[in-house]
Amino acid sequence: MKRVSARQHELFACEEPVATAQELLVAEVALELPVPAPLSYAVPAELAERIGPGVRVLAPVGSRKVCGFVTSVERRITTVPLRSIEKVLDQHAVLTAATLQLGLWVAQHYAAHPGEALAALVPAAVRHHLHGREVTMVEVADAAAAKLWVDASASSPALAARVRMLRMLLQQAKPLPLQELASRARTSPLPAQTLARAGLVRLQRVAVAQDPFALLNPTPDVPPELNEDQAAALHELLPALDAHNYAAFLLRGVTGSGKTEVYLRLLQRTLSAGRAAILLVPEISLTPQTIERLLARLPAVAVLHSHLSDGERSAQWERLRTGAARVVVGPRSAIFAPVQNLGLIILDEEHETTFKQQQAPRYHARDVALARGRIEGCMVLLGSATPSLEAEALVREGRMKRLTLPRRVRGRPLPDVGLVDMRSEKTVGQGGIFSRKLVVAIEQTLRQREQVLLFLNRRGFSTTVVCRMCAWKAMCAHCAIQLTHYRGTARMLCHYCGHESAAPTECPDCHQSTLRFSGFGTERVAAAAEALFPKARIARYDGDALRTRGAPEKLYSDMKTGAVDILIGTQVLAKGFDIPAITLVGVISADTALFVPDFRSAERTFQLLCQVAGRAGRGDQPGRVLVQTTMPEHFAISCASRHDHDAFTERELAARAEHCYPPSGRLLRIVLQSKDPSAASTAAAELAAALRQLPEVAAGRILLDGPAPCPLPVLQGEHRHHLLLRAPDDAQLTALLPSIPRKAARGARIILDRDPVTMM
Repeated sequence: MKRVSARQHELFACEEPVATAQELLVAEVALELPVPAPLSYAVPAELAERIGPGVRVLAPVGSRKVCGFVTSVERRITTVPLRSIEKVLDQHAVLTAATLQLGLWVAQHYAAHPGEALAALVPAAVRHHLHGREVTMVEVADAAAAKLWVDASASSPALAARVRMLRMLLQQAKPLPLQELASRARTSPLPAQTLARAGLVRLQRVAVAQDPFALLNPTPDVPPELNEDQAAALHELLPALDAHNYAAFLLRGVTGSGKTEVYLRLLQRTLSAGRAAILLVPEISLTPQTIERLLARLPAVAVLHSHLSDGERSAQWERLRTGAARVVVGPRSAIFAPVQNLGLIILDEEHETTFKQQQAPRYHARDVALARGRIEGCMVLLGSATPSLEAEALVREGRMKRLTLPRRVRGRPLPDVGLVDMRSEKTVGQGGIFSRKLVVAIEQTLRQREQVLLFLNRRGFSTTVVCRMCAWKAMCAHCAIQLTHYRGTARMLCHYCGHESAAPTECPDCHQSTLRFSGFGTERVAAAAEALFPKARIARYDGDALRTRGAPEKLYSDMKTGAVDILIGTQVLAKGFDIPAITLVGVISADTALFVPDFRSAERTFQLLCQVAGRAGRGDQPGRVLVQTTMPEHFAISCASRHDHDAFTERELAARAEHCYPPSGRLLRIVLQSKDPSAASTAAAELAAALRQLPEVAAGRILLDGPAPCPLPVLQGEHRHHLLLRAPDDAQLTALLPSIPRKAARGARIILDRDPVTMM
């Protein structure tokens, strides 16, 4: 591991040097600071037994005390006087040996500072010892005295509330939450406090045991009989799993082909061997249905995601650390779960861009999963109906083996996909949202008491607010992007920085009532659907509707029980959402992603259309898909309409290879940003000039594009320019990283994003 220089020790950790050598127990500590390598600290004798790799400690840095992670401990002779670790922060190591090694790999691979990378592996609730909500419990202090007091006071109207409380506690013979007791006694909490001062009851604050699965209703199921394709896939996978060695597979299965059943069989086999497993899903909203299926088949499942309360996260983390739960489900950060004896990692819908972290460390869960598989000697399985081109390249390079599920289970056909050319199609209702063909199909589906899914990858009501008189536009005050109008709350919102303002009733510039609200998002689609289908029960499934606690579980339950007829949502619906009664999928606008200035726009459009189409016909009734588009001839849309993954892959791989874009090449995006627009542009130009002097760049072995303004040139008040380095392979890009400065001139901030999934 890289060691810090004497100068760094002088700045960060050391006292005045002395000449004498001494033998010390020394811990290397990765501080939660922008420090390039761990620093050395002496371990006091009284802390020696509690300090080891993966333990968090408090260490002095100058006049401050900073948290850090111990990366190694060894006894060595040193002439450099070291400052001592001051405190051990946890009773147990928060990082296992494997996750510590994995975190240091993440720091190196993604050019992150090691302490900050390791901190990102552990939830804040665990780091800060947050155990969630506490409640006041009330119990009888002395039952005999309480009975005497109740008998003596029963006839006093002034003491009626206190009498009711004590009687309830005596009848229950167990502690009750104060708020529940007060509610049942039809009074406030004050009488309980009076009883406590009299010594008749005891009040005690206790942590609430919270159950993240409380809203789910799993019922034990009988494993279905495997079809020929599933059996063939397991015939390859099970021996590799049993070998307890690293192996990587790509399971490409069309939507509805039974990939989840393959996952369940592998998970059962892993648990029966006494090992643990990680199952990653691309969205928090998918966790309820995944957990429900797992709980129906497996014991001791844990979940980790950001919508859990502090207490829930800490409790789930502890269950995994102690081995009380051996299967964890969650989005990308669950890859760092502290499971012991890991045997299996599964990435479901591995193609999804949500597996890429957009804040430092900017890791991709697919690559981290493969790295953890190598570290722990376990099997890694990537699953998708539309694998990423990066996964396809791993197969072609021989680093992963492909298995296929080419048919849906029970012989169900893939849904018929029809393209509706909106250039010539007349629309029905206001706003030009629904084509006649789609309206007729929805009416027919509702008559048959089946469910409809309508897809649009835009939130809100209107996407543009402009004055027809003076051309004023509603723009974000902090980002170079238009605000989205939400009619339900009469607000306008920036989806990038969260800036919010009231929706105007007149133009702020010319003060005329000539505002035009145009474009449409899911809120407007829902309003138009309510007008066209007034008897239908309609719900939205997007980032706004899912924000409240328990919303994903409730919406999933409503769809399963048939309480919703038409579900309208964004891309979260395309990611494995499995409701058998959905027989019609309508894509409101297939062209949205094609207009994004990004080399992956065609791939994302193809994947999104294939995935959302796959939500139709997963039950006994055949499915149908209608795709509204103004570009039916585009190859991404035409290939998706034919479910032709191979044709799309071959054409797109050829286009990528021509320009050294992934997976043919490797990318490093460098963003320079500053509150000062001239500082950002000047710093970008100076950095580009310095990079062009590097031998690999000067010789043309690594290509440099830019600098140029980012497609979003202002974000959260920061002016942004970027450069793009294109290298032929990982090794050349990794070798270049140490030559790239972490600090820019003129106070601009540098962001290094390896393997970016967005160019915005």
